[in-house]
Amino acid sequence: MKAIVLERLHADHHRYAALICILDRQLHIVACDELPDYHLLARLCHYLTHQPEEWHHPVEDVLFTCLTGCHAQSAELLAVLSEERRRITRDGNELEATFRRQADDMPEEELDPSRLKLARAFSELYHHHLYSENRHIYPLIERCIPAAELDEMSPRIPLVIPAEGRPSFQELYRLISDHHTGLRLGHGEQADFCPLCDARPAASS
Repeated sequence: MKAIVLERLHADHHRYAALICILDRQLHIVACDELPDYHLLARLCHYLTHQPEEWHHPVEDVLFTCLTGCHAQSAELLAVLSEERRRITRDGNELEATFRRQADDMPEEELDPSRLKLARAFSELYHHHLYSENRHIYPLIERCIPAAELDEMSPRIPLVIPAEGRPSFQELYRLISDHHTGLRLGHGEQADFCPLCDARPAASS
């Protein structure tokens, strides 16, 4: 049986991946020479950069320290993941500032190609970071640390209000779901579903 804390971490990753997918769709709109939703892009970068610091990363830090104590070979990969976090935070903050300026001062102007390149690199790194943790680190934690022991950490790792219940996420969720923003692809096309709210395109009449 999976430890509760790992279930919560996986749920966070699922939510982050959904938001990155929507960010990717907005970047595709830019590549189609159309205007994205700059306010949404700024909100996405803010959430993806800052929300993990509230609970997700502190919890991982505790688990990763435990992991290095029983699986020394993981230290190198954990060091790489730490550097990736630093780059994600740096680039996410820079992109958030860019998209906020664009939304406030130049909403009808195309995104600078260098900013588009940075945003794509941010997305690619985020995808890779989640994959590395899901594919390599979390399974190692499950193998090396018994679920009962992980659950005993709960007093030290409080399972506070689920992130999806917090106002910051609810506002972002409504921004995406109310107008089916997560379906937009550019050139008037829509995706088959929204990875966040599971919205579907309206049936053709």
